[in-house]
Amino acid sequence: MPTSSPATVLVPSLSSPISPGVNLIFSPDFPFEEREGKVLSASRTPGAPWSVARVVRGEESLLEARQEIAARFGAIPEGVLPESAPGDDALGAYAFSCVRPSFASPFASQREGVFFGERVVPVFGLWKDVGDATWSRAAAQLVVHRHRGLDDFVIEIEAKGDERVLVARCPRPETLGAAVAELVATARRPRGWLRRWFGDKPFDWQCALRIPPLDLCAVRVHDALIGKPLADGDGRRIGDARHGVRFRLDGDALPPGEPGPIALGRGDLYERPFVCDGPFLVVVLGAPPHDEVRLAAWIEAPEPAEGATAAAPWLPAVW
Repeated sequence: MPTSSPATVLVPSLSSPISPGVNLIFSPDFPFEEREGKVLSASRTPGAPWSVARVVRGEESLLEARQEIAARFGAIPEGVLPESAPGDDALGAYAFSCVRPSFASPFASQREGVFFGERVVPVFGLWKDVGDATWSRAAAQLVVHRHRGLDDFVIEIEAKGDERVLVARCPRPETLGAAVAELVATARRPRGWLRRWFGDKPFDWQCALRIPPLDLCAVRVHDALIGKPLADGDGRRIGDARHGVRFRLDGDALPPGEPGPIALGRGDLYERPFVCDGPFLVVVLGAPPHDEVRLAAWIEAPEPAEGATAAAPWLPAVW
């Protein structure tokens, strides 16, 4: 179970600036906001299966919130809920979102997949030595929206239900919102013969996909709400307000194979490699035409899975 770390920050809005070396996560699922000096509950995702939001009134209410989150999502990351409820008749406003897209067909995986900065990290995806059955089923879930080069591409993974996962490499933008807007606009462009003519061909055997698996957790304390009265809360005030998010992306991958001769390369044997070996963007969208953003993450430092090894500074990658 991941815990919050300084390398991963839950930001309050898409206008948040991007800083080198820091992972940013945005989730719109915190349903409490201040209006005219009071705190209102205005859920943007009523009944969303990936989110729980509760107003806590005392220890029993806190226990109920803890049990609901645990029953739906398993172990609760540290810091999402306090050890005890706010005292002095204060209220707690808590929300927890667990976003983990699932896919109909699993992807392949490798323990040592790419160099990301100074570290070797595992990956999931598709490459030439993946078995035909796994390759064909998993590739059918991929939609290529753009490939201009090693560091500029957009690919979509069709998930179960109505979720869509967009993964992109692009120049570091000033804000998370700028990156998300450009990515969604690219995915919305009509598909047809003209796009295929200019290079947006389907994912085929001349492509490689390598994405580091992610399991990130971040908690944000909403200090601006503390001390404000809750609307329809009998005059009681907010004593604690937190939003926790866990984001997992692993491609429902099969057990990892052993590293091959090109395991750590970007893939010069491929016409179009989609390889996330540097800062990348992941956006989880709902179904079109609304394309609501359920989560956005700018990944600068994927926290390596247990067993990942540091890359020796002198060891060159295979380009």
